[in-house]
Amino acid sequence: MSDLPTRLDHLGPSIEKLMKIGGTPGASIGVLYGDKPAYVVQYGVRDVEAALPIDHQTVFTAGSLTKALTAAAMGILIDEGQATWDTLVKDVLPSFKSRDETLQSHVTLTDILSHRTGMSWADNLWIGTESNVLISSEDAMKYINNQTLLLPFRAQFAYSNLCYELAGHVIEALSGQSYFDFTPPASIDNRASCYNTLDDLSTVPIPCAKTGDDWFGGPTGGLRSCVRDLLKLYRAFLTSYNDQFSSGKSSTEGSPLKQVTHLMSAKIPMDQPSRNEASYALGWGRVQLPGKMGQIGINPGLLPNGMPTIAKGVPGQLVIFHQGSLPGALTIAILVPDKDVAIVVLTNSLALNDVPDWIGQLILEELLEVPPSERTDFIKSAEACVPENLRWYPELIKELKDTRKNDTVARDLGEYVGTYWDDIRTFKIVVTLEQGKLHWAFQGLDSEKFELNHYEDDTFLWLAPRNELSRRGRWVGSDQGPDFWKAKFKAASDAMVDKLYWSHDQGVPPVEYTKE
Repeated sequence: MSDLPTRLDHLGPSIEKLMKIGGTPGASIGVLYGDKPAYVVQYGVRDVEAALPIDHQTVFTAGSLTKALTAAAMGILIDEGQATWDTLVKDVLPSFKSRDETLQSHVTLTDILSHRTGMSWADNLWIGTESNVLISSEDAMKYINNQTLLLPFRAQFAYSNLCYELAGHVIEALSGQSYFDFTPPASIDNRASCYNTLDDLSTVPIPCAKTGDDWFGGPTGGLRSCVRDLLKLYRAFLTSYNDQFSSGKSSTEGSPLKQVTHLMSAKIPMDQPSRNEASYALGWGRVQLPGKMGQIGINPGLLPNGMPTIAKGVPGQLVIFHQGSLPGALTIAILVPDKDVAIVVLTNSLALNDVPDWIGQLILEELLEVPPSERTDFIKSAEACVPENLRWYPELIKELKDTRKNDTVARDLGEYVGTYWDDIRTFKIVVTLEQGKLHWAFQGLDSEKFELNHYEDDTFLWLAPRNELSRRGRWVGSDQGPDFWKAKFKAASDAMVDKLYWSHDQGVPPVEYTKE
């Protein structure tokens, strides 16, 4: 490929426009192409207030790019003979005692790394305000064991961060080491600040993700890294992938990565129906181009007519990729093994669309030399996402209003006051009455306190304006439907309020909390 740096430099105006459309202060980008020198470029700033620039060593929250490392750590242990990919979790982790018989008796190491267990999920519960992690490390296994089977076992792809938490515990049990020995800490001196994007595309600083600070969240999204180091990692993945598929061996000289043919092979279809392959491996997604990408990010939910089909007009290619999404950070990594290509895009905001997804796909089409007449209009797609993102909040308000029962009154507010626990006492909601107003606080934390406003009967809303939620460092989006914002109290037969119900995630039954 001739003059690659110049061609990638020419994408600069489009990249800057994509950042502006979504509301992203800073992006760090790295590209590998064959044996050519790495291409690294930065746009914007790592700190808006101080106007600090980004460099190739600036550390970003990587989010779910962590999952490839967690799966790779498992691959190393399996290559050592500590287990097999079909080993049952219960056989290597005595603390795994699932309440569900299917999960307890049949879940394997491959199942938990490929998102095919069907186990319930809880992202909107454990990821809180100010990027708090609301499940403690000592309660992690108790909480995981309390999950249920929501979808048919091994029948479909259902993304589950809790399964990667479980994988982290398996890694510790097999290795006798801390999970974090596999993911050394990043520098704290050159770290990008984190931001949430408001309705007007301005950004507000928030605490960066605390995943892994108290262990929980580490194996699923605790990685902090820079473009320089991630390019080294993805070079190792590319080299090991091509070598191990060619040699039939499970290791590659000079590479720490083992079992890469298993790590990157399809395990469960995703985004079905799909004309070409779209599947999940172990810590990686797979898409056969031409095809649609972005399945592990937020853009598909913002385009009612679907993601664009990219890489038309060129020979088909298998793309292996992953994305990361947390308050204050969106990321993507893309590998094209047959082209010896790697792309990584790190950004420092939860923007109004998945900006690194669009940037990564834009660069990918350039590297694949898609003809100009077949190039995807990523600007158009990005622009279409923003009003769809902002439409969520007014539509939520309208739905709540339209379905509300009129002319109901609450009890005396003092009757709702108390501390409510889930059935295994890992999560509590503290309800207080302050200056005549009712509040609840997740885990009793002041940072997690929200005012409760009467909705109907014994049901209250904790919904705040979208920008306020963003300023407080929360994840906001269409995966938080009307029931998510409802606190439903219930009285016992003696008419005393003693129960509280909250639906923390779509598709998950309401959790019952009992007043102590």
